[in-house]
Amino acid sequence: MPFRDAWLAVGILLIFVGFGASESSIGLIGTVIVVLGAVARYWSKHLFDRVTLTRHPSERRAFIGEEIGLDIELSNKKPLPLPWYEWRFALGEALPVEGETLGAAAVPGLKWLHRRGSLGWYQQHRWHFTLRPTERGYHAFGPGTVKSADLLGAFPRTMDDGRRESITVFPRVLPMADLGLPSDRPFGERKGGNRVFEDPLRIAGLREYRPGDPLRRIDWKATARSGDLRSRVYEPSATQQIYLLVNIDTMEHSWEGYLKEELERIVSVTASVAAWAAGARYAVGILANGAFPDADRPIRLPPSRSRDQITRILESLAVIQPLTMGDLAGAIQRESGKLPAGSTLVVIASLMPPALAGVLARLRDEGHHLFVIATSDRVRAQLPTGIAMREVGGAFEREGVFN
Repeated sequence: MPFRDAWLAVGILLIFVGFGASESSIGLIGTVIVVLGAVARYWSKHLFDRVTLTRHPSERRAFIGEEIGLDIELSNKKPLPLPWYEWRFALGEALPVEGETLGAAAVPGLKWLHRRGSLGWYQQHRWHFTLRPTERGYHAFGPGTVKSADLLGAFPRTMDDGRRESITVFPRVLPMADLGLPSDRPFGERKGGNRVFEDPLRIAGLREYRPGDPLRRIDWKATARSGDLRSRVYEPSATQQIYLLVNIDTMEHSWEGYLKEELERIVSVTASVAAWAAGARYAVGILANGAFPDADRPIRLPPSRSRDQITRILESLAVIQPLTMGDLAGAIQRESGKLPAGSTLVVIASLMPPALAGVLARLRDEGHHLFVIATSDRVRAQLPTGIAMREVGGAFEREGVFN
C-alpha cells in the first residue's frame, strides 16, 4: 500500500484503539484523520474538473526576428479551488521569450515556460508573452502541463493537454539589391524577347505521331489503345517562369558533415529570389535535394503563379535540414522531361560537384536559359562555360544585412 494511502488504515486503527481503550481523544484523532483524508482524496480526484490551460499564439507563421504574441490562460470553472499550481509550457529553443528565463527540459531542443500561483473557485489567470524566433524551421509549441494538489498536498496530480504543435519560421528574405542583383532584370536579358512556348503540364489533346516528335511527347497509353503512335498536344504558355534548382550540399561528401552558415545562405538566397519572382508576377517553382519532414523525396514544387505558391515555397525552405535526399544532379535528371520550356533555370549553390556541372552543361546545350547564384567562391572553378553566374557571398559579410 502506498504511504500516502496509509492514512485510511492509520485512522481506522486509531478509531478502534481509542474506542476499545475508552480513550475518546485517540478515537477523535482517528476520526479527524479519516475525514481529512477522505476530503483530500475527493479534492484530488476532482482537482482538474473543468480546469483548462489554453494557449493562443498571434501567428502560426513568422519570419526570423518578428514578434509572436502568446496568450496563456488558466481557468477554473468550479467551486473547488486549486490551493497551488505550477503550469509549464514547452517551447523550442529557437523561440525565446522576451524577459523570461526558460527552464531546461529533458527533451533536447525544448525549454519550459512556467508560472506558479494559486487559483480560486471560478477564477481565471491570464498571461501575455512575446516570442521572437531566432532561427528558421518548424519549432515545437506545446504540450502544456499543470501540477496541483489538494489543500493538504497529500495527493498531487498532473494534467497534460497533450497538444504538440509547431510554429513555422520562414528564412530571412532580402531585397535583390542587398544580394548585389538588379531588381529589374537580375538574370540578364533574354534574346528574342518574351516567346510563346508549349506548357508540358497542360495537355490540350492528342494527334498522330509525326517524324521528329520527341519520345517524351508520345502518349503510350493512347498508343496502346489505338494501335498507332499518338503524340500529345500542349497548350501554349506565354507566362514567364523561374525554376529554382537548389543544391543544399555544403560539403563534397555527406560524411564530412555540413557548414551551417553556408546552408543558411543558400536557403536565404533562395527565399529572396522566390519572393522577388512572385512579386514580379513570375510563375516560380523550386526543386531541392532536401526533403519535407517525414518524407523520403526531394522538395519539388512546379512553377505556379497561384496566390499561395510563395507561402508553400517559404514553408518548404523553412524545413530544409542538412540531410540530403541524394544529389541535385540526380534530381534534375529525373525532372529533365518536366522542365518547363522557356523557363529560366536559376541554380543556387555553394559548391559545384562534377555531376551537377555536367547536368548544367547538358541543359545549356539543350537551349535552356541558365543562371547560377553562388553563395561561396567554390563554384566558379567548376562552372561550365557559357553559363552566367553571380557570387553573392559578399552580401552576407556586410554589417547589418542579417542582423
